[in-house]
Amino acid sequence: MDNIITQSTGEDSVKRLKLILLSFVLPFSLFFTKISSQEFSLLMVYGVGVIYFFVAVVGLLWAFNFKVKIRSLIYILQGGLFVFSEVLFVLIFFFQRFDRIYEGILLLILLGFIWMITYVCFLMVNVFNVALFKALPLLQVAQTASYILSLLMIYFFTFSVLASGFPLYVVFPLIFLLYLVILYMQFSELGMERSIIGRREVLLSLINMFAIIPFIFIGSSHEVIAIVPTVGGFVGGGLIHLAGQNNIRWQIVGYNVVLLLAVVLAVYFSWF
Repeated sequence: MDNIITQSTGEDSVKRLKLILLSFVLPFSLFFTKISSQEFSLLMVYGVGVIYFFVAVVGLLWAFNFKVKIRSLIYILQGGLFVFSEVLFVLIFFFQRFDRIYEGILLLILLGFIWMITYVCFLMVNVFNVALFKALPLLQVAQTASYILSLLMIYFFTFSVLASGFPLYVVFPLIFLLYLVILYMQFSELGMERSIIGRREVLLSLINMFAIIPFIFIGSSHEVIAIVPTVGGFVGGGLIHLAGQNNIRWQIVGYNVVLLLAVVLAVYFSWF
């Protein structure tokens, strides 16, 4: 019995070290890629993002020693998609070559934050994967983390697509598709019935997509516009969670106030 416990604990420690290493290497290799290269073209930015996506997916499989099930691929792909969104955000936000030292310092600070949230993302993927083999008390914590990381993905992807300068007939279908994928993964991890996932993800994706249209036409900055669907996703997810419960009037009012404040602030920063 002691040998089994020791072996399990040892395997968990090795896995944790692999996840820490992977979450560290991905963002900080991006720093050296950025400062050592010439200016990226937009095609190169998306190409680098795709490479990091596959590295994250293969890295997670390696960290798990390939002990996965078919359903695990949804969680692993979500981890890769999160890394992809981070890379796009960083490279497009710092699109030009550095001219000042403070820009490099700012990038390092940002990558430090990304390292932490990437590690949280990988831990979340690990919990979901292990939960397929045995019951885990941390499953609800992982679901909460997934909810927060999905909101970050909405922000990163919205900013990146808008800042890429694509024509509007490309922007809106692409954003809608990304929202569908993100929300499908999120709702699946929350244990929603498949019969209602489709309706809810389509409805929420449409609401979030149409919410950004006014801000595009009044010339808001991409950083501000991306906040609106992020808050919309937070409010929509909260309202869906409350559906069917009793005595939720004030919670609904609270969510609507949060959404209204986000819109007001977005309008304020756009006009002033």
